[in-house]
Amino acid sequence: MEISRIKQIIKRTGASEEPEIGFIKRAPVTGARLKKEIFMKKEIFMGVFASSFNPITVAHVELMRLAAEKFSLDEMLALAGKANADKIGYECSLEDRLSMLALAFEGSASASIGLSSHAYFVDMLEALLRIYPSPARFHFILGFDTFERVLDPEGKYTARYHRRFGNRADALRYLLSNSRLIVAGRAGRRLSDLRALMAGEPEQLQERVSYLGLPGDLGERSATEVRDRLREGLPISGLVPLPVERYIKERNLYL
Repeated sequence: MEISRIKQIIKRTGASEEPEIGFIKRAPVTGARLKKEIFMKKEIFMGVFASSFNPITVAHVELMRLAAEKFSLDEMLALAGKANADKIGYECSLEDRLSMLALAFEGSASASIGLSSHAYFVDMLEALLRIYPSPARFHFILGFDTFERVLDPEGKYTARYHRRFGNRADALRYLLSNSRLIVAGRAGRRLSDLRALMAGEPEQLQERVSYLGLPGDLGERSATEVRDRLREGLPISGLVPLPVERYIKERNLYL
C-alpha cells in the first residue's frame, strides 16, 4: 500500500473525539461471511492484537497464529494506535509501522490491519462494537505487562478513558462483559502468575481471561531486540518477516 494512502487514513482516524478504527486492510474471508453468519445466527470469533509494532516481528505473527489456532479465531485484527497508554515517542513513524504491517500480512485472507484513534482497550472495544455486528465475539490478545495495566489496580487510567466509568472495577466489567482476554505467557510468566493477578476479581470476570503458553524462544523475542541489533549493525534475518526486513533496509530505519 502506498504511504500517501496510509497518511490519509492516519489523518482521518480520530478526527472526532469518538473512538474510531481506520482500516488499512480488511480480511476478505470474514467480511464476506458476516452477512451469512448473521443470517444463520452464528458467532464470529475475532482476535484483536493491539501493539505499537515497532517493528512487527515474527514473534508477533506467530503469537497471532497460535492464538487463532488455539481459540478457533476466524479473523485476526492487528491494531496499531495513534497514541500509546504510556509511551510518548517512537523511533519510527506511524506510517512506516503501518506499511510494515501491511507487508507482513499481504495476501492473508484472515488478517485485518487497523489503526485505533484511542490507546485503551475499553475505547477500542467501543469502536469495534460499532463496526462489527453482534455475532462477533472479540478476543484481545496481550502480554502480562499490558494485562496488569488493564487490571489497573490503582485506578490511574480510569479517568483517561473516553467512556466514563465510576471506577476501575466498572471499566473492567464493561471490557470483560463484551470481550475475552487471551494473555500470552512471555518472559517466563505462567498460568499461576495469571491466576495470582486475577485472584481479587469476581469469578465471572476471571472466567473471561484465558492463558496462552508460548514456546520459550518465541516468548523471549521482541521488537526491542530488533531495534537494538539494527543500531549495532547486526543482522535481523529471522526476527522479522522478510518483506519487513527489506523495507527496513531500504528506508534505513532504526539507525
